[in-house]
Amino acid sequence: MKGAGVALLSLTLWLLMPATVLGHAMDSAQWQLVQRDSERWDSRLRLPERADGGLMALTPTWPADCERLDEAASQPADEGVVLRWQLRCPQGLSAGVSLDGFSLTLPDAVLQVVPLQGPVTHAVLSRQQPRWQPTVTPTPPPAAHYLALGVHHILLGPDHLLFVLGLWALWRRSGAGLSRLVATVTAFTLAHSITLVGATLAGWRLPGGAVEACIAASILLLAVELASDHRGAAQRWPAVVAFAFGLLHGFGFAGALADTGLPPDARGWALAAFNVGIEAGQLAFVLGLTVLARWATPAPRLVPLALLAYGGIAAYWFIDRSAAVLHG
Repeated sequence: MKGAGVALLSLTLWLLMPATVLGHAMDSAQWQLVQRDSERWDSRLRLPERADGGLMALTPTWPADCERLDEAASQPADEGVVLRWQLRCPQGLSAGVSLDGFSLTLPDAVLQVVPLQGPVTHAVLSRQQPRWQPTVTPTPPPAAHYLALGVHHILLGPDHLLFVLGLWALWRRSGAGLSRLVATVTAFTLAHSITLVGATLAGWRLPGGAVEACIAASILLLAVELASDHRGAAQRWPAVVAFAFGLLHGFGFAGALADTGLPPDARGWALAAFNVGIEAGQLAFVLGLTVLARWATPAPRLVPLALLAYGGIAAYWFIDRSAAVLHG
């Protein structure tokens, strides 16, 4: 496998860190404030869940002259909870609103303010900038925020990266030209983009647990082919295999985006930015592997260890996720 063995080993060991830490380490909240009349505002705050099922809490504050008209009503949302209540603010929101309680796992929140008149305003609140105040020039939707979330998810998502890593290692071993790698990565990109958009905007659904188990199976398939001298399906038709499993990975990306949530009335641009971030992160990963393989010193004795780690992770995920599905 030439220098690919060293690259495969080092990156596999890095990806051995717990998936719960790397894959979905950070979430984002959304807060929408919609003006109903000269004084009343509807508030909608979506909070994500922690890994243990508890709620990630944020504390909202509003101008001193505002009063909450009712208790917050809670309803389940995708991997989280939505809290709704009404505010009466005689002087409007000119004094600003804020959120407190940001943490490493909940680093920011997207705020959307929808007045009766004038443009919709967006802002990203965080520990460094927890407060928003109206400005003369409305702020555009925070596309960069969702682009960064896409980059974060692919680069810190061990299952997706391990699949791309396996495709790349098979390409290196085949000795095929760069065009074959481009075709394989393009097929994977096209497939997961189709199901990401369909699941997010059209409501396509597959059981999340089954999807995660199948994603693990896709990595296990590549591990078996990497360990065998036999030319299997992934080596003979890499673009077809990448497309087929890419459809499943797209549902995985959609699940991660559901964890984060999309701002109401701005789903299209947020989804587009998230997907562009995924593609940018994926491209950076593949380019990094290719550059690394050019100067990495061949170490044939390390290849079996790399393959053992790679296949072991995939097998563990497949068994663990399948058991979770079977036991409901």
